[in-house]
Amino acid sequence: MKKTIFILPLMLLVISCASNNNQIQVKEENYVSEADMARYRNNIVEKRRGPSYVSYEYKDVRIDEITPLATNYCEQKNQNNRAHLREIIMRENHFRLATFDCIPLQ
Repeated sequence: MKKTIFILPLMLLVISCASNNNQIQVKEENYVSEADMARYRNNIVEKRRGPSYVSYEYKDVRIDEITPLATNYCEQKNQNNRAHLREIIMRENHFRLATFDCIPLQ
């Protein structure tokens, strides 16, 4: 009896969550502003690319702002690939060179 009392609300919760068909709401804050796009164009340069890697040289940009570019590149090569940061090298001109490997999902 005690198991039934505990399991019944849990099952109702699972059923209600599974039947909820909410779509993702696209909001204005999900878009990149024109000022940020100009900053990215001025500060990020693709240096090398290959079938399984891509490298970007950048300044005044965080690495998490470059990762979507690498992810997009890897997905274009193969739908199952994801970008994995291999290394970041500091260059003599205070630029950084980030290399991403395209690794298949397992």
